[in-house]
Amino acid sequence: MGVFTYKGYDKEGKERKGVIEASSRSGAISILKSQGIFPYEIKEEAIKKRNFSFSIFKKALSVQELAVFFRTLATLLDAGIPLIEAIESLSENFKEDRKKIFMTKIVNNLREGKSLSESLKIAGIKDPVIVSFVSSGEKGGTLVQSLEIIASILEKREELKSTIINALIYPVVLLVVAIGVVVFMMLSVIPKIVSIYTSMKISLPLSTKITLFISNGFINYYHFILIFFVFLTLFFIFLEKRKKREFDKFKLRLPVFGKLFLYIELNRFFETLSSLLKAGIPIVDAMISATHTVKNEYLKERLLLINNELKKGKSLATLFSKEIKELPTVALQLIKAGEQSGRLAELLSKVSKFLRNEVEIYTKNLTSMLEPAIMIIIGLIVGFIVFSLLLPIVEISTIKKV
Repeated sequence: MGVFTYKGYDKEGKERKGVIEASSRSGAISILKSQGIFPYEIKEEAIKKRNFSFSIFKKALSVQELAVFFRTLATLLDAGIPLIEAIESLSENFKEDRKKIFMTKIVNNLREGKSLSESLKIAGIKDPVIVSFVSSGEKGGTLVQSLEIIASILEKREELKSTIINALIYPVVLLVVAIGVVVFMMLSVIPKIVSIYTSMKISLPLSTKITLFISNGFINYYHFILIFFVFLTLFFIFLEKRKKREFDKFKLRLPVFGKLFLYIELNRFFETLSSLLKAGIPIVDAMISATHTVKNEYLKERLLLINNELKKGKSLATLFSKEIKELPTVALQLIKAGEQSGRLAELLSKVSKFLRNEVEIYTKNLTSMLEPAIMIIIGLIVGFIVFSLLLPIVEISTIKKV
């Protein structure tokens, strides 16, 4: 399939331009004419190789771009602009080919009579929550509200992600700089100082020998060290792909980060479940869609088990207390109160907010512990190196005085 840019006129004489995907130039012309557009200029675009090389790793639109897309589309539809015309006007703001193709696929499928939810799936939107909301909005005549809810969900996801990343930036930078300093000392500083001791033909203390041994290891076997870390990285990638369930279970069992990983996943789950229930989607269907937003396979398995038991009429709070014992008592009480009062969607939203606050507090506490811990560890390493380098000088001066 090729990508073509076109300029033409519609039946009302208005100039139209955009991007279309077709197997050939004549095919593109046929598609445009079937849409009521008569092109006077049509060119095949050569997708740049540098963009193509990353296309397999990139989605058509990022989460942030999708949030803007759905919110802007809701605004245009609320203003009375027809769906196809609204999406076409949005596509004019995108310059990248992959984004224009995404919009073009949606418009082409809408023109063929498909619904917006079907068109989004064909264009590459696999998120079941988005598809469920759009489908529910189309059936209930509340598409604008559904699009706004989707945008809010995506924005909250990105906001939490940004909060965590921003909190961890400083400790990570500090760690990288500290490791860089140690490596620089091992590769550059230590060999020069030790060469002085060697020329003086003095016996070196044990600590100096250890430092010299490590330094020589960095200098002479750095390629083996790099290969080791590359293989270690590939091993974890392989483990994550082939043994994802076991690897995800291991992540939740980590002593420091396991709780954080769990709360992030559950926050996303309860936030989505609450929104789906507010949109009128039955709880069993809502549970399935919300579960698909969870990336941890082990936790997803537990949530699907809860859903299967829920079909038998069991209490949601009881099932969560049984299957996910790490869930805070406050959250379980809110779920139980929601079931008893008939305000489950509202109180699940409170559970999501509670978990979100817990994630933010836990992240701040974690970073406040990481920063001094990193500085202490690196300080001890650098201190040992300096001590081992200065010790021979101290011994020489002591011998001379005696």
